[in-house]
Amino acid sequence: MKKIIAGSMAVLLTVPAFAGSSYEQTPTNFMGWDVLPYIALRGGATYANLNNNFNDVKESVSQNLYQVRTALGLSMYKTARFEVEGSFFTKGKEKKGFGNIDNVEVSTENIELMANTYMNIGHFKRIQPFAGMGLGLAFLDIKESYPGFSHSKDQVNFSGMATLGLDMPFGCYSVDVAARYNYIDVESGMHNFSADVGIRYMF
Repeated sequence: MKKIIAGSMAVLLTVPAFAGSSYEQTPTNFMGWDVLPYIALRGGATYANLNNNFNDVKESVSQNLYQVRTALGLSMYKTARFEVEGSFFTKGKEKKGFGNIDNVEVSTENIELMANTYMNIGHFKRIQPFAGMGLGLAFLDIKESYPGFSHSKDQVNFSGMATLGLDMPFGCYSVDVAARYNYIDVESGMHNFSADVGIRYMF
């Protein structure tokens, strides 16, 4: 995780050096739209709630996670954005009782690949509200274990996300803060509530 963060930060901070001191944002016309390509790095925290079935009993498993999100996208100048985003979550675990079996440790490892669309709400110069939604896949490994037993469920599942946030542009950079709700269609449903801060570089 640290290597992912360090590598992504290095890219974001060194790319502007290639632009030189005379850098200006010059949109490219694409199918009638003025667009700016960008790369982005985001980090934050997630409260994850998994409705897990084990021993014919369903229990709610809650986990506090950290996540890093990296994205490549196109900004449709001052109107909307489209991007492909990879999300990497830290490992989560919690012990629960399922019927007559106590202290079952349920752990999760999750990577997601999403296609996101964001739309600006109104037109503001310094702080721009936005809303977004995304669809994609979650590569989720759920492991259930207790003394003498271990079972792993490695699955690929549908994932959907809704986002509300604020975008603050600074020249070729933009800083955004966002609140996200992410649903993963696994077991009886996994619900992730996230908050993150990100930096985006447009080139």
